[in-house]
Amino acid sequence: MILGLGLTSPSHAWQDTDKDGVPDIKDACQNTAPNIAVLANGCPIEAKASAPTEAIVCDIHDPSTYAAADCHNIATARVYFEFAVAEVDLSQWKALALIKAFLEANDVSLILVGHTDIVGTPEFNYQLSLQRAQNVKRILVEDYGFDPQRFTVVGKGISEPVADNYSSEGRRLNRRVQFIVKESYL
Repeated sequence: MILGLGLTSPSHAWQDTDKDGVPDIKDACQNTAPNIAVLANGCPIEAKASAPTEAIVCDIHDPSTYAAADCHNIATARVYFEFAVAEVDLSQWKALALIKAFLEANDVSLILVGHTDIVGTPEFNYQLSLQRAQNVKRILVEDYGFDPQRFTVVGKGISEPVADNYSSEGRRLNRRVQFIVKESYL
């Protein structure tokens, strides 16, 4: 075994072209500038800090905030995810509050559509997109008390990007769950 380790060619060694500490094979941002702190996926840390947040306030009990047009437009709601993660981050609960207010005011069913960026195999990304949508449904059912029959869960994987998958910002926008009104619930 020691002999085998000594004969390993340097060409099979761990490669890190941009020298950010993340091997090229796992680096989602392969051209990181020198001396930039990166996440485990090789993308700059500031990309995480600029995660999308919902500025819309939709409190069904406060007519001054609930009257906003965006509170009634479910197409504007998105829940975003970190790279290769299906768990909903606390920063995304504002978007979930918008969905809650929408569901309380409208007797409709929703289709929860999960998406991923292009990094990884199509099979992995399909499963990840499905898990993302299932986790959003779980929160709406378990934490907000909605009937699970109001939701249909769909995974789209990498098939419907809304932004360029070849930039870190585009990939960040593609990692999402979107909401589509299906039909009247009652």
